[in-house]
Parts: sequence; structure tokens; C-alpha cells
Amino acid sequence: MDSGPIEVAPGVWRATASMDAPGGVSSGLSVNAYVIVDGDEACFIDTAWWYEGEPSHLDGLIKAVGIGDLRTQYLVLTHSHRDHSGWINYLEERTGARPWLHRAEVDAVKSMEGFSGLRTREAAEAWYRSHGFDTAFARHIVSSKVRDTTIDVSHAVWGQSGSVIRIGGRAFEVVHSPGHTNGHICLFEAATGILFSGDALLPRGYGNPHVTVRPLTLADPLTPYLESLKYLEAQGPSVCLPGHGPVVDDVHELIASHRSYVDKKLRIAESCIDEQPATAYEITRRLPWRGGKKRFDELVSDELFLAFGDTLARIRRLVTLGRVQASDEPVTRYWRS
Repeated sequence: MDSGPIEVAPGVWRATASMDAPGGVSSGLSVNAYVIVDGDEACFIDTAWWYEGEPSHLDGLIKAVGIGDLRTQYLVLTHSHRDHSGWINYLEERTGARPWLHRAEVDAVKSMEGFSGLRTREAAEAWYRSHGFDTAFARHIVSSKVRDTTIDVSHAVWGQSGSVIRIGGRAFEVVHSPGHTNGHICLFEAATGILFSGDALLPRGYGNPHVTVRPLTLADPLTPYLESLKYLEAQGPSVCLPGHGPVVDDVHELIASHRSYVDKKLRIAESCIDEQPATAYEITRRLPWRGGKKRFDELVSDELFLAFGDTLARIRRLVTLGRVQASDEPVTRYWRS
């Protein structure tokens, strides 16, 4: 169920929207929107959009903190995926504030248009064929993906890592944490130890960061993702306010669990790569999915492009580590070093 506004940390309010499938099928998951208030200033963090929903959770936040009496300069997006950004233009209209995104998020915003950011269906299918898909399956995976909800960023502020978002007397450092998207950010307040983690860190049972390769993403997104986790840990955060799920008090354990999860996934992928060169598509078909209950060909809808992108990210991280080699052919093949 959607959750009305509650104060989850001093001066920080949260509302959630349930992530139920279209048609009312419950997923048991939710997505968070936050607002920080200090003195006569406020700042939103993400928007908690989902299919067939209404922005009642945002209306509740606006009412709870009295936005009409506050100066709201920015609507910060940790990243542009639809569940975090979908109500940004609604909030822009309600508050008069401007969206704030990291400048490296431009491609992720673009990827919400067309076919994963590619202008035509044929271009998207060609991208999958370049990784070993036959024409029929390339067409199937492109057709299966749920189309994105686009956002208008014509009035956005495009910031950078190291920027400081100030709300009243509070200061939040913008920490570039690429991987989930190119321009994903976290916000960290050194004075309190509060970390807004977006999808870079998620509590167990509330999804995973989905560090994947897609058109317009980084070639090897796992490497900078792991580097950003190291930086975040060094800051000593004491509480994590994630994009999905409840507040997390043991941030050190949370970061450790994410590193362990990546290591486990790399080992599984490496076990599916041998001395015989294989395409990324062939390797993806060797991997277990849904806890070993499904083969790749049995996945549906967004599961397909997420699973393939996940596999390609693992393979490219293994190449970076020197544990896997890659060919320079038009269709790249990989084998164990």
C-alpha cells in the first residue's frame, strides 16, 4: 500500500508508492520520495512514481511540511528511471522548483525515449544482434520491454560530483555513484551521517541496484559502482535512506552485503565462461535466473533486457579484472583467460 508522510529523520519526511503491476497485481515492493526541510527552505529527493498511480503521496508531503510557506529551490533526482522521476514535472508545477540531475545523467534521460535511447526499433534490434542474438530473439527482447515514461528536463539544473545542495543551514554533498545509471548520485550530509542512496544501496528484500549494460550506458558499469561504494563507506554514513524500502541503520553492513553480492554474481558468471569463445547472449543463456528456477529464454517483459544487461556488466567487469578475454570481432566473443 501507499504510505502517507512520516518523518524518518530530523527534518526529513518520506512518502512511498506501491510498485504493483498494472492491473493490481501486488509486487510487495515500494518506491520512496523524500523532502528535506530546514528553516523556511525545502528540497525534494525523487518522486515515487508507478503505473496507474496518482501523486497523492506527494500531495501528502506537500501538505505535511507546508510547502506553500517554504522556498523550494530544487527537486533532486538520484537518477532518471521512471519510478524515481515520473512525477518530476508535476512537482515542478506544484512548487515552482527546478529538477536537479547530475550532468552525466543526460544519456539516461535520453534512453527513456524511443527504444532504449535508440531512435528506431531496427537500431535497438541491431544492438542486440551485435551481442549474438539472432534476429527473431532481438526483435522479441525489444518488443517485450515496457516503454518508459519520459520527463521534461528543459528547466533542469545539471550539476556535478562535489556539488553541495543547501537547504537552510544543512549541506548535502553530491556523490556521483555511477553504475545503476551513468549519472546516478547519492546525497550525504556529513554533519548527521545521513545518506540518501537512491538505488545504489538497497535493503535486503527490496530489489538490487541492477548495474547493467544497455545502449548509452558505461561500457563497464560495475567497476565505477564498486569504487563509489568504497568512497561512500569512507565517509562513515550512519543512516541510509534508500530509494526503496525502510531506513537502514547499519550502513557498513549494507555496503558489505552489496560487495558480496557482486562478488557472488561474478563467480557465477565466470563459471559459465570457458576456453571456447562465446557471445554474451550464449553466456546469458547458461546462467540461472529467478533463483535457478528459470532459463533466460523463459523470462518475460523487462526481465529480459535486465537479465542480459546484468550478464554483460558481469562479463565486462571480468574483462577489466583480466579474468576473461574478449575478441575484436563485429560480434564480440569471450573466453576464460
